[in-house]
Amino acid sequence: MSPTPTSQVADQEPGHLLRDLERRQDDVLSQLDALDAKLTEVLRGLGVTMEDEIDETLV
Repeated sequence: MSPTPTSQVADQEPGHLLRDLERRQDDVLSQLDALDAKLTEVLRGLGVTMEDEIDETLV
């Protein structure tokens, strides 16, 4: 389901959809960074570090 009805797509200025997509992508990446920081903080509180999880045989 498209957030913008297809009948309106042709009426929008050129590049609008690309700018909207880039804005949404930036927003999602920002949310992922915040989630990663929270997860790292929780794991640190539990005494777990990401380095502890690395299996050296796979590297």
